Amino acid sequence: MNMAVELDDDPFSPPDIGNVPARDELPIEAYAGASNAEFQDRHGHYDDLPIGRDSNTPTKATEPSAELVADGDPLANETSTAPPVERLYDFGLPPKTQRLGMYDQQIARMRGPLEPRTVPSRPYFPETLEPCPEPRPLLPELEAAEPYPILALPPLMRDAVQAIAEHVQAPLALAAQCVTGATVYLAQTRVNAPHINNPDGMPCSLFTLTLADSGDRKSECRRLASKTIDEAEKKVRTDHKKACEEMDSFARGLKGKELKQHLADNPRPADPRTQYTDATFEPIAGAFIRGMPAASWDTDEGGQVLGGASLKADTRAATLGALVKAYDTGGFERTRSQGNEEGSGVAYHRRLSLNLLAQAVTVRDALADPLLRGQGFLPRFLFASPASIAGTRVLTAEQLGRKAYTDTRLQRYWARCEAIAATPQAIDYETGEVKPPVLQLTPEAEQDWLEFYNEVEGEQSSLGKFANLRPFAGRAGEIARRVAAVFACFEGKTEIDEECMCRAAAIVRHSLSEWRRYTDSAVPDPLLQQAAALMGWLRDPRRADDWKEFHRDKLGKSGPPTTRKSARERDRLLAVLAAHHHLLTTDGKHFSINLSAEAEDFEESAESQ
Repeated sequence: MNMAVELDDDPFSPPDIGNVPARDELPIEAYAGASNAEFQDRHGHYDDLPIGRDSNTPTKATEPSAELVADGDPLANETSTAPPVERLYDFGLPPKTQRLGMYDQQIARMRGPLEPRTVPSRPYFPETLEPCPEPRPLLPELEAAEPYPILALPPLMRDAVQAIAEHVQAPLALAAQCVTGATVYLAQTRVNAPHINNPDGMPCSLFTLTLADSGDRKSECRRLASKTIDEAEKKVRTDHKKACEEMDSFARGLKGKELKQHLADNPRPADPRTQYTDATFEPIAGAFIRGMPAASWDTDEGGQVLGGASLKADTRAATLGALVKAYDTGGFERTRSQGNEEGSGVAYHRRLSLNLLAQAVTVRDALADPLLRGQGFLPRFLFASPASIAGTRVLTAEQLGRKAYTDTRLQRYWARCEAIAATPQAIDYETGEVKPPVLQLTPEAEQDWLEFYNEVEGEQSSLGKFANLRPFAGRAGEIARRVAAVFACFEGKTEIDEECMCRAAAIVRHSLSEWRRYTDSAVPDPLLQQAAALMGWLRDPRRADDWKEFHRDKLGKSGPPTTRKSARERDRLLAVLAAHHHLLTTDGKHFSINLSAEAEDFEESAESQ
């Protein structure tokens, strides 16, 4: 007779394979040569009823028995090359509803009536009763950022940063970088920073880069920080467009020599544009060569700059060199064929600042690029990568009633920005050159700068904290002078005093710590990155149900391209995931996902693809 055993539902239950012949109808020889996995396929998932074998010697394919074929087993036509089973040992019962006709007589004699038992809730781990091991992280966790040194900012800037962070509900560092970028735009045509060896000084222009996730309110921070600058830019560009339209309208009534003379006497006014958002380097360089004195490449889509056409083309080394030169001296030079739209030319004493806000995923490859780091482009940036505060930005009715535009802290900051913008710029409009006065260091400020410089220099030794960050640390002294000049200009000072230099050193020190934190954590082993990406693929909700358990051959046929391309690469990735306990296996062929794995690991790996 057949005995049906009713058990609780098992999350790993296989599809019903129909009635199984009773024990007395099925000779054991029918399964001679079947492996554990093949037996599992025929009779469902098992925890504690493996097949024992005395011999592991491979044999030829075993033909199914005549009795099995006669009984109509749907899997009877399969053959196996696995070792023969010489004895069958009963180690327990399958944890699910099945017909155990194959064993009913022997089991009934050995154990008597069968009782339902509870299926363990832990993930299935073959041939062991031990709990599944906890998975180890595949990708390094980003070290917590040090608090942004908000007290190091000049008072009006500090108040504005705090107000923006409160109203927008954004990280302080994000708001601070936006405010710094706005003040740099105002200062770069009005003062020069002091240079150690050049009495004419150097530009106080800065490159800033801030990483923030989508939804962290980069655009809103930038909008409030640059409000007065954007409004002034909009006005001059609107006026320019209107003037050009009036000139064109008048010229349409002229012909021949009269038109030619009119155009000669009334050249079109120069384009007053000074802000670029969606651009590449070529048109910006062309505008400088045609006479533009200063500009800001300012965008909340920084990935378009660092990962865009300018830095991915065959000429990216030349583009990087030109950007570095623009930062150092304000010079631009280009030689092109006559047919090139931008043309050739040279420009001296220009000013270019960069204020880039970007999502980490869009610039990850660029920030690890040896060329961008080694050529000195990235080391020139003030950098911040604050943690997102998403999930904590709860609003109250009182907060909704407070408006940014009526906040006195922002009103004072905007008033100061307008006052600076109203002062003359040190621009020669005949040549387009910017030649502002140099803000010199007071003796006390120079002493503070020396201490900061020597501190950073000492940390570049082989055992120092900046040993692996020398290109960045080597620029710290120069950047501190530039930041100090910007602070002094914003506060209306005619020299860089001790307070300005101490503030600047704190800001640059924070930037270095952020570069070190990001560099140490953001460039994991490529194999670990690929393994994390594979886990993300396996755990994708669109296919997760099909990959809770799988054979490596299935991965080689139906997995992502990396695993289909090479069996060796597939096995390397599986070995890494097994070693980190993200996958469980006992034979290196059959795998199951460790359900204890943290979901965050897979979200991060999926995002990195």
